[in-house]
Amino acid sequence: MKKYLLIIIVFLSLNNDLKAQSLYFPPISSSANWDTISPSSLGWCLDKIDTLYNYLELENTKGFIVLKDGKIVLEKYFGNFTQDSIWYWASAGKTLTSF
Repeated sequence: MKKYLLIIIVFLSLNNDLKAQSLYFPPISSSANWDTISPSSLGWCLDKIDTLYNYLELENTKGFIVLKDGKIVLEKYFGNFTQDSIWYWASAGKTLTSF
């Protein structure tokens, strides 16, 4: 019993600086804005983002979004496509659902 108590005390003393991550849930309303995180705060290479966008445009991508913990890091639309544009998904919805 003393052995387990000692293990618990050591564990708690080593982890006293750990804090639980607060959960973020995007708003349900389509008119509300989602929280964002800057790519630089995540340590991403900012000069490569334009290269990524150029590649996506060459591949005829309509829209691209990257989320981190439910918050938007990157969001880009190409051509005349916008976040409100309607797009026929067909069976792609099954892929997203399974993901």
